[in-house]
Amino acid sequence: MFLANRFTYQSRSVWRKTLEEGKILVQGKIAKASYLLKEGEEILYLPGEIEEPEVKKEFRVLYEDDRFLAVEKSGDLPVHGAGRYRKNNLVDILEADPRFQRPYLIHRLDRETSGVVLFGKDPEAAFRLSDLFAKRKVRKTYIAYVWGSFPKKKKAIGFLFTDPSSQIRKKRAFVSSEESKDLQISPEELESSETSFLKLGEGIHQGKLFSKLLCLPKTGRLHQIRATLFSLGFPLLGDKIYGKDENVFIEFIQGEAPDLLSRLGMSRQALHSRSVAFVHPFQKKRIRILCPLPEDFPK
Repeated sequence: MFLANRFTYQSRSVWRKTLEEGKILVQGKIAKASYLLKEGEEILYLPGEIEEPEVKKEFRVLYEDDRFLAVEKSGDLPVHGAGRYRKNNLVDILEADPRFQRPYLIHRLDRETSGVVLFGKDPEAAFRLSDLFAKRKVRKTYIAYVWGSFPKKKKAIGFLFTDPSSQIRKKRAFVSSEESKDLQISPEELESSETSFLKLGEGIHQGKLFSKLLCLPKTGRLHQIRATLFSLGFPLLGDKIYGKDENVFIEFIQGEAPDLLSRLGMSRQALHSRSVAFVHPFQKKRIRILCPLPEDFPK
């Protein structure tokens, strides 16, 4: 079904029920599930009231001056509104807080990635710091927990692309620069990617070996750390898309309740934005913002 494959925030069964309720129009007419879409046809969705999923709305201010704001978000909070999350997101929560005026988002984290998120307090501040990100003058570090014994250190230089072998439309894969020569994919579909990894330690979780990593992304691609580690053979604990079993994600979006703890080791992905560092574009001094590890990570 087109809707379930394209708009994955609702399950196939929910989209079918939506069609049966007459809330999907094609070319202005109520559509049936059996209707075969034609190229160029317009689809209109009349959702009515949508109940948003609950999220962990708590946040903590890590740094603030007259131009910038840095907050710590939880591992169950979207940064901005999308899909089912229209009001339950960090940007809207900050806008509703009387301590802050309109925040200008500078960079993004996945919903299940915790840690540092930066905002500008005015358009100029947001532009200046966004420009530092674009020029790769912001040093970012992440902490990740992966299954298995990771090498002491590794630099992954290559490309990211949409994984053609996956059932999940948005899932990506990483391939090294050397291996990319054998891909049957056009160069336009490849995004350059570079991440360095350093192993900080190992431990046992649910009777299985895991490694704690420091991740230093040089580029800033969608799902860069998650897709790279998965392709290297070291999936993140708790990752529904890039974990040991992608069927968990399929079940999750179809409205089922997979046992995340037993199948993935955590209820959310073990990825945390640990720090950001940059030269303050107005004060001209180096700023480093640290965020402690969350309590839900393995000890």
